[in-house]
Amino acid sequence: MTSQDDYTGEPLGRSSPVFTPGDEPYLGLAAVQFFDQMLIGLAAQQRQIGPWTRTNAMSALQEAAAELVPGACSVTFSIRELVRQGYLLSARILLRPLVERVSTLAYLIDHEDAVDLWKAGWPHKSRPSLATRLSTITGPGEVPADIKAAFDESRQIYNSLVHGDPHSALTSAIVLPDGNPGYTISKDVRSPSRAAEICHEAGAYAMVLTVRSAQVFPLQT
Repeated sequence: MTSQDDYTGEPLGRSSPVFTPGDEPYLGLAAVQFFDQMLIGLAAQQRQIGPWTRTNAMSALQEAAAELVPGACSVTFSIRELVRQGYLLSARILLRPLVERVSTLAYLIDHEDAVDLWKAGWPHKSRPSLATRLSTITGPGEVPADIKAAFDESRQIYNSLVHGDPHSALTSAIVLPDGNPGYTISKDVRSPSRAAEICHEAGAYAMVLTVRSAQVFPLQT
């Protein structure tokens, strides 16, 4: 279990800090740098797409993307801020809605005839399964077996996190200052491998979001 003074690993009596880009706990991790680079590219792209959508007539697919992509971007940036503040469990949980949005965008691009069903809220159980939508992330063609296996494993982890299954408790397990195992009730500032996993995964989806957005909208390079 945790104690009130041990949950962040900070000195006794110190209030939980608000970290900045200059002193965040996982500053310098290669995975964090990778994620940041993906976010910089994504933000630059969206600064072009936004004005374009307000000054041009759009196809049904472009209208769908114009609704899906901003929300996906917001979730992505939220994950980055949660990692900065050490809220790794919440950051990992947000991967699920990010995957939902990115995989839906990819599916609609590859199955443009499904846009009307999406706009109607996927009536009559017409929503493709997450596994089906994930299979379109890499574009047309057969998904390599190793990538498919990774997607399947990720889906199980996401479901466990969302529903609070026993396995999900491991995502907030830490080593307490006295060396004993426990669970954090707030920030986790001493799990670099966990932070790296989240940033690698979120960065990869940010990359897919950027690539897929470029397929939908004509951008100047």
